[in-house]
Amino acid sequence: MAIIFAGVRSLSIYILVLLMHANCCFFHQLTKIPVLLQHYAEHQEGAHDKLDFFDFLTMHYWGQDIDDDDDDRDMQLPFKKMDHGSGHHVYVSVRAYSSPFTLISFFSVGKINYKKILQSNPHLGDLIKPPMA
Repeated sequence: MAIIFAGVRSLSIYILVLLMHANCCFFHQLTKIPVLLQHYAEHQEGAHDKLDFFDFLTMHYWGQDIDDDDDDRDMQLPFKKMDHGSGHHVYVSVRAYSSPFTLISFFSVGKINYKKILQSNPHLGDLIKPPMA
């Protein structure tokens, strides 16, 4: 019985993640592909009957758009303008992460006396002396 609930739980998590990502701007723009095909058909019916699909994409995305008074329709095409509010999602994990590895400290956490390090040792000055005549 627990296996069935585990499968339902993982399936519900996958569905939830899919729904969260479907709201993302990339997937929202992919839903506009039928508008792209309809606009290409509109160009085929108009004066641009010899326009192939690559030239259509070049004209609307990478090149100079001809002045055919359909700028509002052109802005409805996918990836022409982005929705600013839909691209910012925060994912918060509901499951605590536990690592199978343990953290080993190589340094002791004792108190360090810095004053002895800064004091000069008078015996070190005796080692290097100029030769005496």
